[in-house]
Amino acid sequence: MTLKYLDFLWALDFLYRHYPKYHSNELLILADDIFKWINNELPEDSSTLVYLKSCFSSPYEALSAVWKEILLLAGPFVRQN
Repeated sequence: MTLKYLDFLWALDFLYRHYPKYHSNELLILADDIFKWINNELPEDSSTLVYLKSCFSSPYEALSAVWKEILLLAGPFVRQN
């Protein structure tokens, strides 16, 4: 699976604008924390980083999990005629 950052942002924006009940603030916060993890913006003693490391073996695994969740939420709405 290839993850494109712009596709990821597009899917989040799509959910937010057109299907707010499927848009999750927690999902956005998690995605933001993962991007901070990727960019080494979280301090080593951060509780957020400790939590992310306890759930995922790498930031890319975490981002992949969030991406799959977004595709699951947005998928049926993207392909409507």
